[in-house]
Amino acid sequence: MHKTSQSVRVTPSDTSEYPIHPDHLANELVKGNYEQIYSQTSQAFKEEVSWDTFLKVISSFGDDAKGFQAISELKQDHTIRKVWVDEQQRRGIVAVFADQLPDYPDHTILGLRVNELEKYPATDHIQTQTIFSPPVQQNWQVVWGGSNTLINYHYEYPNQRYAYDLIVTQNGSSYRGNAKKNSSYFAFGRPVTAPADGKIIKVVNDIADNTPVGSTNEQQPAGNYVIIQHADREYSMLAHFRQHSITVQVGDTVKRGQVIGQCGNSGNSSEPHIHFQVMDQANWADSTSLPVQFVNNISPIQGEVMHPSL
Repeated sequence: MHKTSQSVRVTPSDTSEYPIHPDHLANELVKGNYEQIYSQTSQAFKEEVSWDTFLKVISSFGDDAKGFQAISELKQDHTIRKVWVDEQQRRGIVAVFADQLPDYPDHTILGLRVNELEKYPATDHIQTQTIFSPPVQQNWQVVWGGSNTLINYHYEYPNQRYAYDLIVTQNGSSYRGNAKKNSSYFAFGRPVTAPADGKIIKVVNDIADNTPVGSTNEQQPAGNYVIIQHADREYSMLAHFRQHSITVQVGDTVKRGQVIGQCGNSGNSSEPHIHFQVMDQANWADSTSLPVQFVNNISPIQGEVMHPSL
């Protein structure tokens, strides 16, 4: 439920410039340029992952690699997060680079992970009967979304597998000013809309918003949320509303695009954002998440923008 881009602990590096551009990292891995890749990592990375460990993992992963395709790029808070997958979509690479980050040369590798990828073909290729619109009135960025764990951490969990986390950014940042105030975040208080016509069947509205970059409410992970019934066995869920901002009640009927509340930071949420998913039953904890069929046949993933559409 929470919006947390993969966090990395970094310390300044003494390297003034790096030859490997973020766009080329996967190619350098395939070519076996492991020493250069490791030399470009931050000091904190080197302290956590020794050269021997790095070489063992990365060389084994890259032994029979023929090529990787970039599928996602997320620029946020002076970092660039890039994801690549192989042609069979069985293996992936995710790397986080410094991008005008104070005290770090551009393209310092702050985090690097290689993964075998799980796929769920029984559900990956189906779509909802209902056609949904993004639940927003302005442009929102997808910070988590897509059909593998590197671009969507929800994908590991059957009840959230095809969920989206959405934020608002300006000039590559989700906030301006004091990062510990909800009001500093561009998403906080923005309207959240019904993604399709339906009937309200569940509302939670009284949970306090968290302080950003602090503790989260793991006991009430969805925070303030709304569940809307649409077609048979299709229910949408929108979560992490601002406390007392939800304007609909159980039993109300809503129209696509109707404002139902404001974005907040309640529940298991590290900063203001919208969590949106569709599922096969009203009880989200026991549900099976469904791939969302959007208007205009869009299929947004991490790093892309959801535009309002009715």
